[in-house]
Amino acid sequence: MALSWSGKRQLLYTAVGAVLTLGFLVGLWVAVFSKPSTCFDGTQNAGERGVDCGGACALICSADASAPVVLWYRAFEVAPGFYNAVAYIENKNVGAGARRVKYSFRLFDERNILVVERTGSTDIPPVSVVPIIESAISVGNRTVASTQFAFADETITWTKNTRVLPAVYIRQQNLARDGSRLSATLVNDSVEDVRGLTVTAVLFDASGVARAASKSTLPLLYRRSSQEVVFTWGSGTPNIVRAEITLLPAF
Repeated sequence: MALSWSGKRQLLYTAVGAVLTLGFLVGLWVAVFSKPSTCFDGTQNAGERGVDCGGACALICSADASAPVVLWYRAFEVAPGFYNAVAYIENKNVGAGARRVKYSFRLFDERNILVVERTGSTDIPPVSVVPIIESAISVGNRTVASTQFAFADETITWTKNTRVLPAVYIRQQNLARDGSRLSATLVNDSVEDVRGLTVTAVLFDASGVARAASKSTLPLLYRRSSQEVVFTWGSGTPNIVRAEITLLPAF
C-alpha cells in the first residue's frame, strides 16, 4: 500500500532522527572510550617500533640503540695526592643522546687494592666522541697504578635530538711548548645564544697516549660572538705534541 505524503514525511523524520541519534552515540563512545595515539599511551601504535618508542617518538627503542663504547680511560696526577681521570666515549647513536648517565672511576694501587672510587653522572650529547672527566680526585699519600671506568646503568635511555646543534667552532688553538697552558677561541656563528657549553681538553704525547685532561663550562656564549677558553696544568706536562678540544653542547 502506497504511503501518503504525511506518512512519507513522518518516515523521513524518523530516519533522520535515527541517523542523528546514532551519530551522537558513536561520537560519545569515541570521546569516552577512544584516545588518540601518542608516544605516552603505553601502547604500540601509530608506526611505533615498540611501545612508545621508535617511529615518530623521541624515545629510541632499546633494540635499536647502541651502548656507548668506552674507547680508553686513564688517570693523571695533577698535584701531590690529587688525580684527574678521563674516559673517551664513542656514541654510535647518530642524532641521539642520553641524559644523566651514571658512571664510576676506580683508582687502584700497585697491589691492585682500591684507593678511591669517584662516581658521577653526565649527559651524552648527540656527538660522536664524548670525553668524561673527573677532576681533583684525592688519594691521600697513596700511589695510583691503574684505573677502571664503567657505566653504572645496564640500560641507557636514548632520545632523538629535536634541536639544531649550535654552530660553534674552535679558532686559534695554542699549546705551550711545556704543556702547561692551552688556549683557544670559541666562535658562535649562529643567530642564537649558546648556553651550558662544556669544553674538554686532552693532551697527547708522540705515541698518542693521553697525558693530561681538563674541562670547563661556558654558561653563555652570545650569538655572533667569540670567547677565549684557557686550560692550565701547573708546572706543565712534558713531551706533549697534540691537544684535542671537544665541544659538548647541552641538548
